Amino acid sequence: MANKYKERIVNFLGKQKLNRKFLLMYVFCVLLPLILTDTFLFRSVFEAEFSSQAHYRDNAIEAYTNYLDNLTSYDEKVSEAIDINKNLNTFINTPYDAPYDYYDELMTSFSNSFFSTLADLNQDRIVIYSNNPTMLNGNYFHNLSEAQGEKWYKDFIRSGVDEAFYAYYDYEPVSRSNDRNRFVYVRRLKNTKSDIEKIVTIEHKKSRIASEMQEIPVNCTMYLYCDNYLVYSTESGMDFETMSSKASHNPYATVKDIDIKGTSFRIYAFTEGLTITNVITNNLPIILVILLFTLIMPIVLLKLLERSITDRVQILGKAFGEGNDEYFQPIKEINGTDEISDLMHNYNRIVGINNELTNMIYKDKLREQESDLARKNAELLALQSQINPHFLFNALESIRMHSVLKGEKETAEMVQKLAVMERQNVEWHDDMVTIEEEEEFIDAYLQLQSYRFGDRISFEIDIDDDCKKIRIPKLTLVTFVENACVHGIESKSAQGWIFVRVNKKEDQLIIEVEDTGDGMEESDVDTLQQKMNGVTIDMVKEAKHVGILNACLRIKMMFNNRAKFAIESEKGIGMSVIITIPADLITTAE
Repeated sequence: MANKYKERIVNFLGKQKLNRKFLLMYVFCVLLPLILTDTFLFRSVFEAEFSSQAHYRDNAIEAYTNYLDNLTSYDEKVSEAIDINKNLNTFINTPYDAPYDYYDELMTSFSNSFFSTLADLNQDRIVIYSNNPTMLNGNYFHNLSEAQGEKWYKDFIRSGVDEAFYAYYDYEPVSRSNDRNRFVYVRRLKNTKSDIEKIVTIEHKKSRIASEMQEIPVNCTMYLYCDNYLVYSTESGMDFETMSSKASHNPYATVKDIDIKGTSFRIYAFTEGLTITNVITNNLPIILVILLFTLIMPIVLLKLLERSITDRVQILGKAFGEGNDEYFQPIKEINGTDEISDLMHNYNRIVGINNELTNMIYKDKLREQESDLARKNAELLALQSQINPHFLFNALESIRMHSVLKGEKETAEMVQKLAVMERQNVEWHDDMVTIEEEEEFIDAYLQLQSYRFGDRISFEIDIDDDCKKIRIPKLTLVTFVENACVHGIESKSAQGWIFVRVNKKEDQLIIEVEDTGDGMEESDVDTLQQKMNGVTIDMVKEAKHVGILNACLRIKMMFNNRAKFAIESEKGIGMSVIITIPADLITTAE
């Protein structure tokens, strides 16, 4: 009987529009449960957040307490280090015959002592008082008689303790200082046996303490008082009596009194208002118990709605998930007349269209990509082939000029250099060479040019050892060297130099080819530099002189278009081409 009525409800819901189904779901599964649960959760929310605020205040006060403890702990360690320093104690205990003897010993011992480092640490002021009458008052050492009139010394002697911590404010200034708000740690030095009485003081500025407390992360408004004096606050402060009255009637205030070496501190932490941040997490057990009893009836109806909606949504989702790389499978059986069933019918129509378009578009796109890749490879090979006659004709021209001017007696040596060049030039089975191999080709080329220009040309090749195994496109650097010879040295009657430098700077490989030739006009430099950085295959095809642009294009293609070219030139002085390549793109020969 129960199953029969359940099926009727399912069939009825299957004929309803989605908006009516979600309305029913909202009323029975959201609205009614919320009305019931909010009544019980309100107090739990309040208590959880109140507890969370108290936890924030406790943590903030603990952080401030730890800071003050660390401050005095630092003073204790510094004073202990001073107390056990034998050289320092010997310096203080020694009687001096003359002021010059004291000053000489001060400069000799104190300048080499760790005490000078401690004195400057954290910008604290460290002073050692002693009753050694032969010592002169200075930055770090004073006669004990100077302190005997001060309140901290009287309190320290009266207490009979070996260490104490005192605070001074505007109404009770410390002598020798314009910054009157400070804290003083006092310790008696007793490590070495001597009749000399020694006391060390470490003074902390209030401004330094306030600055460091500002860096402590807290979620509260904080106030720190010392003996009824406001030392630090995260907001505008108030007098001690007003603050005490405010905290005594505030449920969102936490107060803690601490004592540091006889000095009393009081810390106030305030939080304002209540929020429900993290309430669910903090009160999860209570919420689960309440929801368990308030959602039983809505869940029954939710399950019936689920069968009407999710079953067919799962079928639709499964159909999408069954699609392979090219095709989706249509849904074979569709039940119902609501929006989900319409969506399933539309899905089947889209599947049919998609499967047809896949064959016409997707596969054609793959063939187009393969064709484009083949075209790019062919264009690259064409670029490589352009260089072969380029260098061959220039080398032969050098031999011809030499034969005209000098005769035939050195031809054998020139042909030997030419053979080195042509061996690199014609072997295109691998477009990549090491910089070291390119260096041999550059050297051969420049040696050959030396026969042509004689004393008019000198050159220097400087390549760092860690750069020689880096791989670059073949015949690219020599292209820039050739350009320096033809357009730089050749056009200048005076002696010229060519420099080739390769090194690494930080995260970049730097290649520089410099000549002391005739140089270029500024407008021509800008035009050429733009072409070199924006070179394309079409530009190389259309250019009359392809050497430089060819080399730039091949370098940019090898290094993912991240190589940069810069030109520095001055007319009549010379020209320098600088190539910058990111180090993460370079590869080396094994």
